Amino acid sequence: MNKSFREPFYRPKPLGKNFATTSLKTRYSKLSTSVKRLERLTAILSYIQSRSYTPIGDLQQKFAVSERTIFRDIRALEESGVPIAFEKDKGYFVSDRHFLPPLAFTIEEAKSLIFVEQLARKYTDAPTFAHFANALEKIKNKLKDYQLTDVEHLESKVLAYINEQETPRYLAVAEKACSQQQVLDIAYQDSRGNFTHRLVEPIGITFYSQTWHLIAFCRLRDDYRDFSLTRVLELHTTIERFSRTHLTLNEYIKKIENT
Repeated sequence: MNKSFREPFYRPKPLGKNFATTSLKTRYSKLSTSVKRLERLTAILSYIQSRSYTPIGDLQQKFAVSERTIFRDIRALEESGVPIAFEKDKGYFVSDRHFLPPLAFTIEEAKSLIFVEQLARKYTDAPTFAHFANALEKIKNKLKDYQLTDVEHLESKVLAYINEQETPRYLAVAEKACSQQQVLDIAYQDSRGNFTHRLVEPIGITFYSQTWHLIAFCRLRDDYRDFSLTRVLELHTTIERFSRTHLTLNEYIKKIENT
């Protein structure tokens, strides 16, 4: 004998006409927040890796977040296995030569390098530009096919006029001397056509008025001097390294601005 069976009556609680829309908005909002935080964590790691030490104040300014947020992000990186350490009065650093995976570039980032390439070709010497060109080739190797096509198309549309007479010849040598505190032996012609031979102790290189300038302590004048690299006729490194404490480049520039 068949018995009729009635399922218990259940009436779901009304969810409201905006439930679906509100739920989706909430989920998308949470997803967007998670993606932004992941991007910030990656950027923070990259930023710390690019420096010997990174004070927390620099991180706050760079990423426009609070100190508390930076602490949380650093902890998240540590929990994920990144060996971040902190040294008092200096800042954060990544130990054990921890490296990020291969970089990914947006098409806008990739295209921006083409403009930099033209400026490097115009405003640097041959050795420096050769190093930049090699680095750019390595970056291009990381691009996707459609990105590389766009970049190569842009390369044919961008060109900087180069006056060989205005291209500095000694930028790479001057940079190395600054880094290694080597005394330079230079032959220089000033704006009035006067020739001098000098031994100088370089403190930095700066760019203005369409050319590079070597800032150095001149032993001939017993003071700091500004040498336009386009007016340097000869430049040689010596075996001598200087040990005296000089102004930093920023200190020199501020001194000049205040006089």
